Amino acid sequence: MPARLTTIHAHHTQHQEPSFHTYTPANMSFNGDANYPPGPYEVGKHIVPPPRPISPATASYRLNHLTLRIKDAQRSLRFYCDCLGMHVVFIFNAGPWTIYYLGPRDVELDTLGTSKGLLELYHIPSDDASTSTTPYASGNDYSSVPSSVGFGHVGFTVPSVEDALRRVESSGFEVIKPLEEARVEQMGLPDEVVQGRFGHVVEGYKHVFRQLAFVRDPDGYWVELVPQVVL
Repeated sequence: MPARLTTIHAHHTQHQEPSFHTYTPANMSFNGDANYPPGPYEVGKHIVPPPRPISPATASYRLNHLTLRIKDAQRSLRFYCDCLGMHVVFIFNAGPWTIYYLGPRDVELDTLGTSKGLLELYHIPSDDASTSTTPYASGNDYSSVPSSVGFGHVGFTVPSVEDALRRVESSGFEVIKPLEEARVEQMGLPDEVVQGRFGHVVEGYKHVFRQLAFVRDPDGYWVELVPQVVL
């Protein structure tokens, strides 16, 4: 999630690792709340480190795609394509499962290797929503036993979050967090954070969070809608 909070730029000479001051309980700034756990960065500061030295071996590496396992292919395609504007680049039936590769409109099969922002939907027919007993963990279900912790969300930038929310909701999908709200229970956090055991969320984060929205896809995964310009 992008954030426009108070920013610190760290500087270092070429071929040196960024050096950040490690805060200790004696010198940490808690903005008036002593319940925050010790950490390496000052609370409420947006750290922008300098680029790490470029390694020739990894200079052309890019994050290309992520994979979500799904139960209902048609419902997932309606959500990601009809509501969020992705298109199906290709479909491949591997036998026990089928892969649906989605991307922006300008992505084609012969440019997959150099593209970014791709989503692979991995459908196992035996796990169809109507018959499956296999639990699918969204990464944000802290009410289950044991709780589901790990994966957070997928993020989309959109020209208008309000219009995107209206489109998703009118298609029958759930809105988790509308615009202008910034309650801690909407942030996908464990109970000990929601209940304030580690202190309160700083106002700078809440200011950004109010400009975002979250919706739930057909399998329960959280999807963040981010404005192209965060104020």
